[in-house]
Amino acid sequence: MNLKSEWLWIGVIFLAVIFTFSNSLGGEFVYDDRRQIVKNPLIQDSALFTTALTSDVWAFKGDGTVSASNYWRPVFTALCILCFALFGLDPMGWHFVNILLHAGVCFAAFYLLRRWDISPYLATAIVLVFAVHPVHTESVAWISGSPDILFALFFLLSIIFADKWAADVRQKRRPGYLLISLVFYTLAIGSKEIGLICAPLFALVLAQKIDHKDAIGPLIGEPAWRTAVPFFAIATVYFFVRMAVLGYVSRPADNATDIVSAILTAPAIFVFYLRQMIFPLWLGPNYPLRPVESIGMFSVVVPAILALAIIAGSYFAARRSFVRTMGTAIFFLTLLPAFFTTAFPFDQIVHDRYLYLPLLGFLIVVVTLVSERLVAWRFGKAEKYILAVSVVLAALIGWIAFSYNSVWRTDVALWQHAVTIDDKSASNWLQLGAVLAEGPDLDAAFYAYDRSLEIRKDPLAMMGRSRGLIMKGDLDGAVRDLQRALEQPADSFNAYTMFQLYEALAVAFQESNKLTDAERILREARQRLPIYRAALTEKIAVILYLQNRKPEALAELETAREQAKREMLAASKRVLLRLGMLYAEMGRKGESKVALEEFLAATASLKEPPTLKDRTQATELLKQVSAR
Repeated sequence: MNLKSEWLWIGVIFLAVIFTFSNSLGGEFVYDDRRQIVKNPLIQDSALFTTALTSDVWAFKGDGTVSASNYWRPVFTALCILCFALFGLDPMGWHFVNILLHAGVCFAAFYLLRRWDISPYLATAIVLVFAVHPVHTESVAWISGSPDILFALFFLLSIIFADKWAADVRQKRRPGYLLISLVFYTLAIGSKEIGLICAPLFALVLAQKIDHKDAIGPLIGEPAWRTAVPFFAIATVYFFVRMAVLGYVSRPADNATDIVSAILTAPAIFVFYLRQMIFPLWLGPNYPLRPVESIGMFSVVVPAILALAIIAGSYFAARRSFVRTMGTAIFFLTLLPAFFTTAFPFDQIVHDRYLYLPLLGFLIVVVTLVSERLVAWRFGKAEKYILAVSVVLAALIGWIAFSYNSVWRTDVALWQHAVTIDDKSASNWLQLGAVLAEGPDLDAAFYAYDRSLEIRKDPLAMMGRSRGLIMKGDLDGAVRDLQRALEQPADSFNAYTMFQLYEALAVAFQESNKLTDAERILREARQRLPIYRAALTEKIAVILYLQNRKPEALAELETAREQAKREMLAASKRVLLRLGMLYAEMGRKGESKVALEEFLAATASLKEPPTLKDRTQATELLKQVSAR
């Protein structure tokens, strides 16, 4: 394929990407961005980069000794480290990178289709619709959605070089292309773990070229499977390394469904994703699809029949065409992890981002099949008419995507939209309450929290509402609600949520001038949550100081000094700041200077506003204790 002769098609696709997602450039850090980027010392502190790359993506919520999620994605983490180094906490640069990555995926897809002898008209039709499809907004306009783009880019590049090597192996057997393909496949898996189950795709590619087959029959030739062994080996190695990093194969999500319900829900999920690809008119961060508890005609039977019909149709469409075989494999293999609903919260079992690469496979099958049928029916200029239709379709759905991008620009806009899409989701109302509580409309935040709690007694919603009560001065109400939340079974919330509940309860006691109760609850928290020992010790020291028990406060801080340097939370570093302040008050200027310098060194790369405020205070105090 000569790309130079096809620059026009590539240019059209690139401009379509830029125009469609250009309004996402003004977006803020939203949803998980605020924790994974703004509050994440692992990607901000160069001393922690090794820890960041060898930990799960949510490791910053603890002290680095336990995993907090199912996601070890070192390539995504490396991208975050790079973007923070380049752009800091300016979200525009991060958004621009996402758009460029998406454009790169479109370029790789176009190149691959042309290698597979898809005409420039059909390749453009497929990639143009893919480029502007509204289901991509979640991946492109949301910074934390980039793992799907990264995976797609490296995976397509890996397929391209595997295809090059397979074509080359007939004559010269040079290993260069194979090595490059393996490197890209490793990067793909390191971007998102769905690459683990995609190794069979390489056997399909190699079968067509090495086994001299124009289509995939009932069995793939043995040489192709043998040649694909390095890809399976990389997947196997990654699986065991991931298990060593995380400490488990998989951990259930909070409020997740069981395996039986997951199986019953699979047909409905399939139909949902089919609808999103064909009719992308209902878009949101979460959807009103819930796990199915029992077999019903319209909840299981009808979706199962439709799903089986689609699967059967895909098989018959693909069995005489290598390109449609690959399209079908891309669609089903990359979508398969989306059916593992036991790993998702009860009211968050489907998301648009899971369609990022499956959509490409779907379009490959549909567009090439339509073209083949039109040619068989002697329909002249079929490919040009398909391209014309795709341009019109791309304009329509591109406008939908452009409009939907604005939903992801701010947290308030996102969660206000979310509750219009699914007003029965406790998670949606909880998120809306949390962002509204940061603004002046506290009553609206209370309304959102109450709606969330009506649906499910979520500890996070109870905590958020209690913090609002503290702000309104209803301290007794806040204490009552927080104590009720902590009385719930320990397995109903994770360690970080428990830490936040104890922290809020201690604040309520402190505001009520019940310092003894505040101290008691913080000591209880420290005993239950050793991974937050430093952060909790700093709070205990403050309570002791307020009781004029300064020697005890100093002793507490000194015992947590080394732990503070290891814990990931920015709040843990305040142990060093408090030490510096207390030493200075006691006239121990030399020790104060050392502690303050340690605090400034430990927080040098952190950009979160509360930490920046602490650093300003530490810098001013350091000037005072350093003066002769």
